Amino acid sequence: MSRVSLNGASKRYGKVVALEDINLELAPGEIVGLTGPSGAGKSTLCRIIAGIDRPDSGAVAVDGLTLTDTTAPQRDVAFMFESFALYPHLTVFDNIAFPLRAPKRREIYDGEAIAARVEELTTLVEIDHLTKRFPSELSGGQKQRVALCRALVQEPSIYLLDEPISHLDAQLRHKLRGALRRRLVSLDKPSLWVSPDAMEVVSVADRVVVLIDGVIQQIGEPMAVYRSPSNVQVARLVGDPAMNLITGRLAEDNGTIAFRSAGLTVSIPPGIAGTHDLEGRQSITLGVRPNRIHIVDGGADASGQNTVEVYTYEPFGKYQVVTVRAGDDLMKVKSARTRPYAPGDKVTLELDDADLTLFDAETGRSLRRDGAAPGSG
Repeated sequence: MSRVSLNGASKRYGKVVALEDINLELAPGEIVGLTGPSGAGKSTLCRIIAGIDRPDSGAVAVDGLTLTDTTAPQRDVAFMFESFALYPHLTVFDNIAFPLRAPKRREIYDGEAIAARVEELTTLVEIDHLTKRFPSELSGGQKQRVALCRALVQEPSIYLLDEPISHLDAQLRHKLRGALRRRLVSLDKPSLWVSPDAMEVVSVADRVVVLIDGVIQQIGEPMAVYRSPSNVQVARLVGDPAMNLITGRLAEDNGTIAFRSAGLTVSIPPGIAGTHDLEGRQSITLGVRPNRIHIVDGGADASGQNTVEVYTYEPFGKYQVVTVRAGDDLMKVKSARTRPYAPGDKVTLELDDADLTLFDAETGRSLRRDGAAPGSG
């Protein structure tokens, strides 16, 4: 069992800040999902844990033992590279078996044990029929699965999986998410699952870390990050579709606080933010998930309140996404209903006020009382 931690790790490339003051701990058997846009510093963080890159400051430790000055071969890390990094002169079987044939493991695994481990994993990811091929004979998705098997065949101190299923077809991704999670949590080793697809890491991780511009924006349980993003950057990243963000003003309406924009009026329940949070804030950003907005039957409301115009309609079989124009803003509505709409149709919206999030329009920070604070968890 291993506990891996980064303590104040920072990394620069010239004037570019890749990582800044990263503090993160991964517990045995825990899957930590790391997500963020391209260039956020996700792969750099993995390379620092693996010992390929050295942090400019801070430390990497395993079970309290500092490994910052330890070389990559000495760290016992199973790293699946985003680029796959397969050996072109080796077959699929030999690529996967390669870590088990390293000098320090030759006495642990004999030929029969290696063959059994390779067969188990290639069957799991559905490439058992490709073991005699070379990388040049594989598709991108097949190469990715070989790289994944080569990482999982090991028994390291930590698994680093950099975009492990991003190049696979949707059906196989859905299958492997659950199967890989089941396997990883059973191994009593920490795992870092890295993907720019925030909903992928939400679905597999015990905790989610959101990294943007080299800075951890939020750490928390998957649903806490999803329901209560710490700022508008996280809100834009997490969700499918992402959270709608509408900037407007606050006004008192019959003794209650209401949010108003050019095309929307919504009552704000007292529990979402305290009075002290809202006092003096004329400009504010309202966040609402697409699946917490409902299109009311009957078309336009006679009062005209929250009546909007359909911009696009996208049917996905089991659900639909309707984009509407509310004043100058475009909002997405995700519904299990599959009633068709045409551009220009007038519809009325209802919002679940308990699932609203308010953000400071200047700083972008969440004002929700129950929001997971940046770096918490």
